[in-house]
Amino acid sequence: FVIAIHALMDIRYMAQSPSPDENLLARIDRSLSIFHENKDIITSLGARMGTKKPIDNWFILKLKLMQSITASTRKVGTLIQWSADTTEHAHISEIKDPVWHTNNNDYDPHICCHLDHQEKLRHFAIAMTLKSTCTDSNSVEFLEDEVDEENEEDDGDCNELTDPRTVLLEELNQTCITTNYFSKARQLVAARCDNISHPPQTFVAASTAIHLNFEPTRTRLKMDEVANDFNILDLHQVLSDFLQRDTRNGEAGHGLGVPRRPLIDRPSVLPFECIQIWHTIHLQQVSFHNASVVLPAQTVHASPPSPASGWPKGQRDAVLVNVDQAYDWPKSGLMGHHVCELQLIMRPVPWRGSQITWRDQYLCYVHSFKMGAVDPVSEMYVLKCAKHANGVPVGDIVPLSQLCAFIHIIPQLGRAADVRLTKANSAHYHSSFFLNKYFDKQIYDALSQG
Repeated sequence: FVIAIHALMDIRYMAQSPSPDENLLARIDRSLSIFHENKDIITSLGARMGTKKPIDNWFILKLKLMQSITASTRKVGTLIQWSADTTEHAHISEIKDPVWHTNNNDYDPHICCHLDHQEKLRHFAIAMTLKSTCTDSNSVEFLEDEVDEENEEDDGDCNELTDPRTVLLEELNQTCITTNYFSKARQLVAARCDNISHPPQTFVAASTAIHLNFEPTRTRLKMDEVANDFNILDLHQVLSDFLQRDTRNGEAGHGLGVPRRPLIDRPSVLPFECIQIWHTIHLQQVSFHNASVVLPAQTVHASPPSPASGWPKGQRDAVLVNVDQAYDWPKSGLMGHHVCELQLIMRPVPWRGSQITWRDQYLCYVHSFKMGAVDPVSEMYVLKCAKHANGVPVGDIVPLSQLCAFIHIIPQLGRAADVRLTKANSAHYHSSFFLNKYFDKQIYDALSQG
């Protein structure tokens, strides 16, 4: 059953590739054959359902059309360019929806009249938006600053005016334009002042743009308080070990699971006692097939247990961490990378009135996963929580700049699921997971290449 389903999903993802080649087309044909070889189990289990009863045949037009995917691609090129999504959506918004406001008589004149009124309203909105942008730029900037402070979403170190064209497009299209953190990072580098006492909150590391809120979620928290809130008992130890390795390695990448040096080689007191913490960061990438296309940013969470917010075990997402600078995600796939669970995002701050004696950077505490073999049924990698001999998860500190992407993991449930499982604690009660390659096209293309 699972083999048949994932074969269909493979076909769906591969058929949308913007740059198909003969190797990809052969894989599509192979996946189609796998589906037909295993589809009978779906009907035998009664999983193909109609509105009232199971259906015992495969008379599906779209399934028949799959037979021509590779042949059509060879003749007309990539199929995604012929998508009818735009015209179908326009037909719904401009024709079908307005019909509900008519009396179903004189259909054509009513639609033309509706479209004419919509065009006039749109022109009026454009004129008013342009006029208000020119005359009220100062008040708009002030209002935006107030919203940024409330939402803790200030996007940079310096105040910058909002592009009037972006405001206009967002208002007219009633949608949010994708924020380009790559562009913001370049602007911050060009405009950065030497007297700013902290690293930039928006920066680019390899092929990933990373953005933190201007204001930390909590600031100047003592180490003991953070260790207790986040249940990270070895926080002092791993931070001390990291600072020593960072002093020796400098800009070189930090690995995971590196044996720690003896306690005699570790300073008894850290050069700071407080840290700033963030509960979220934003990771942004460019398209796997076209580096000029910036994808929407993904929000990654690392928050402590909070029953009031619906996360009694904390909200901690899985991420991909680069451990070898010779490899770059997504083109390299998983080579030179580890999958980890993000536990804490922080920046150490010095004692008041003292100078920073370490490399000032954003850090994160992670729990590592061991990468296993590919499961033969689901064709997804199996991940196991890395643990010490005493059963405690293996924790490490790495610079935030080594984070590459959000990774979606699925608990490996086995024959029976734990009755305690909810969407908020499934990662807490399991130690074995699948790496979900079907989470989005970017992940699928990166893990399926070759």
